[in-house]
Amino acid sequence: MTSMLARMLAWSLLCGVLGFSTDALAGPPFVPNSQEFWDNSENWTTEYGPAYRDTIESPTNMVPCTGDYALCFTSGPEPLPCTLRKDGRFANCTCTAQTGLNFVLISAILNYQVYLDTVTVCGLDGSGCTLHPDKAPVCKAIKDRKLIPGADLISTFSPSSQAAISNSLTTGPGTACPKGPYAACMTAPCKTKKGGDPECSCPVFWGSFQLTPTGAQCDLGDDLVWSSSFSPRLICP
Repeated sequence: MTSMLARMLAWSLLCGVLGFSTDALAGPPFVPNSQEFWDNSENWTTEYGPAYRDTIESPTNMVPCTGDYALCFTSGPEPLPCTLRKDGRFANCTCTAQTGLNFVLISAILNYQVYLDTVTVCGLDGSGCTLHPDKAPVCKAIKDRKLIPGADLISTFSPSSQAAISNSLTTGPGTACPKGPYAACMTAPCKTKKGGDPECSCPVFWGSFQLTPTGAQCDLGDDLVWSSSFSPRLICP
């Protein structure tokens, strides 16, 4: 345990995994666990940082589920903007409503008890569930609307976005972005709008991140940020 904590602290210094400074703790609570809880290194889901960094180390980390979900994979610029809130802790992301096969990043489950239950069944890397849709406990929590109380939909990956990320882990990200804010939307809660796209409340992390398209613009300006994730393949700033 001591060696793991030492490695975590080393990575926090090297890669900025602690995100924004703790003076922002007075902002809105993270869902459903607090910002203070997630920033405690004892509760990190990987050695690279908390669940809201959306860290992907292997394709097996993305466990399959079925049902309704929100897709935020291409959110960031118009017409699916991710707009930073004034406190800088969250972004309001316009996403799309989908149904069918989808994938949950096991290290980014924003309900710590459900995360622990899922790791128990699927393994820390998710490999015990990759061939079995809905085997992961997180799938049932989403269907029963117990993952994030009050959410209409939960943000996850579609099959095409899962494939794009899996490919980037093999060939390298299309665009590796330097340290900056990005919306970590995996398992974020979303509200549906009558006649419109769902809006998801995504935690914001400050660090390096990846975009699958080559030559993508990392800084969107105008208080807009990408919905994105982090791969340790990236070179830390």
